[in-house]
Amino acid sequence: MSAHENTPAGVMAGHETRDASVRMIVGVLVLLAIGAGLVCAFVYGVFVYLADHPLTTTPPNPLVETAREQFPPQPRLQEHPAIELQQLREEEDRILNTYGWTDKNSGIVRIPIDRAMDLAMQRGFATKAGTK
Repeated sequence: MSAHENTPAGVMAGHETRDASVRMIVGVLVLLAIGAGLVCAFVYGVFVYLADHPLTTTPPNPLVETAREQFPPQPRLQEHPAIELQQLREEEDRILNTYGWTDKNSGIVRIPIDRAMDLAMQRGFATKAGTK
């Protein structure tokens, strides 16, 4: 007995000896083409439906220019933040370092912060009874 008789047929050939079924390949290709056609028809139908039936009505764009000038809601961006910050600090310093009326009708005045701290130190601070 030779080595060729004990091995299955086609193993020694080095390639597949049976051909692929042409009928099966053509059948799969036809099914793929039909599936692709159905998907295209479905997507086209969805686009046609959505073109005729909008899902929602969109509100008007608030940024559309109108006859009068409109401002966005607060807080707005500052045009010159460094200058505005400097002005704010100057106003705060003026309020903290000068005498003035807070409420003239009620007789409430403001005094400079340094003077207020000196008065607070002279008068002392309120404490709870019985604590040291």
